[in-house]
Amino acid sequence: MNVLNKKEINNELLGRKEHRLEISFEGPVPSKDDVKKTLCSQLKCKEELSVVREIIPGFKSDKASIELFVYDNAEDMKRIEGYLMHKKIEEKLKKAEEEASKPAEEKKEEPVKEEVKTEDKPAEVKEEPKKEENKGDE
Repeated sequence: MNVLNKKEINNELLGRKEHRLEISFEGPVPSKDDVKKTLCSQLKCKEELSVVREIIPGFKSDKASIELFVYDNAEDMKRIEGYLMHKKIEEKLKKAEEEASKPAEEKKEEPVKEEVKTEDKPAEVKEEPKKEENKGDE
């Protein structure tokens, strides 16, 4: 992944630097995590404080436009990105919290005894064979 063009805007109001980059890549469009790791190593910034907002691939080309935000501190990032977080990310976080709380709940609950139920089988109903009606030449 090579950086072809970059533009940096210092947004003091939001406490972040906004990088707009154009990259070239080979194969499929790289994921946000891959782009974040690569660009943070090149720009010498912390991955924890970086957010890849969007990746816009070029049509039938190996170039993409990237919007990367690098925050000054974690508090600003949580405050701003908390409002703008995607629903998928929120759902993943909720599932992770639920999975973390499930093992604790399972330990507290006593094992439930299984009751064996016998079900009466319904009487078998015989279906009548369908009669085919042959219609003659009328």
